[in-house]
Amino acid sequence: MATWLCVGRGSSRVAYLERCNVMNKVIDAQQLYHLYVIEGKPMHTVAKIIKLSVGKIHKELTKRNLPKRPRYQGMKGLCHTAENKKIIGDKHRGKTVTEETRAKIAEAHLKKGIGAKKKRADGYITIRFVDHPRSTKAGYVLEHILVMEAVLGRWLREDECVHHINGKRDDNRKENLVVMTKKEHMSLHSKARWAKKKEVQQNVQ
Repeated sequence: MATWLCVGRGSSRVAYLERCNVMNKVIDAQQLYHLYVIEGKPMHTVAKIIKLSVGKIHKELTKRNLPKRPRYQGMKGLCHTAENKKIIGDKHRGKTVTEETRAKIAEAHLKKGIGAKKKRADGYITIRFVDHPRSTKAGYVLEHILVMEAVLGRWLREDECVHHINGKRDDNRKENLVVMTKKEHMSLHSKARWAKKKEVQQNVQ
């Protein structure tokens, strides 16, 4: 008996056949690469254009070894519409914050004493050192800078920066750090990005 006879008649059969067509659809690797990597469109937009689910797009990117961007990057430049802002405002208006939550918020904004350590959103570790020439307005300095300056026994010069050998931004062991000029550092990362891009293009082909 034909498969479609087992799924009923009319609209249900059409829906079943449409699902089968979507599941068996062959994805154009070049189109996927162009939309996601070259144009930088988020996965949900690519899914709408190719007419597949976001999960299927994610699976194809993984299968073809294409680099996936962090979720927040797909939201850059976007903002809520006035209507959505009103909906969100109405939903949260009148809500109260518990004392425990207030304490957590206060702790997050608290400027601790000298030597206080915290991890930034980009993965780097910072230490509170108000008197350091490279400290931010909040008084924090990147930990890898302090470690390297301790090893060298001097301040880093304006044209110098610190490179993480293994690429892990929070691994600030002195064995993992090397000082180089900013020009050398930019060249090193530029070559690495180019090599990765070339590898991705080869995998697509």
